Amino acid sequence: MTSETKTAPGGPDSKQDLHVEVSAPRAPEPKNFTWSKHMLVSEATAEAGRAFGYTGESLSLVRDGVELDPDKQLVAAGVRDGDKLRLLDTGGGV
Repeated sequence: MTSETKTAPGGPDSKQDLHVEVSAPRAPEPKNFTWSKHMLVSEATAEAGRAFGYTGESLSLVRDGVELDPDKQLVAAGVRDGDKLRLLDTGGGV
């Protein structure tokens, strides 16, 4: 089962929206998100982290094996409609 999270201000099929699938190590099933293409990667990462139950951890979104720049908008980071992203915990342990 997947869930859909909608945070974009546009309508159901807005040209400003990106529909992406995000997977995470803690979950057997990926989740689907609809985000504004202008959302910052850091904001999308935080939202995905909450959806997967991560709290207070250093997270990143990865596309095709490359960590996305948290300071860029999703579209500027190269995220496209239909992409499959991976949520990773980038924090180090002690």
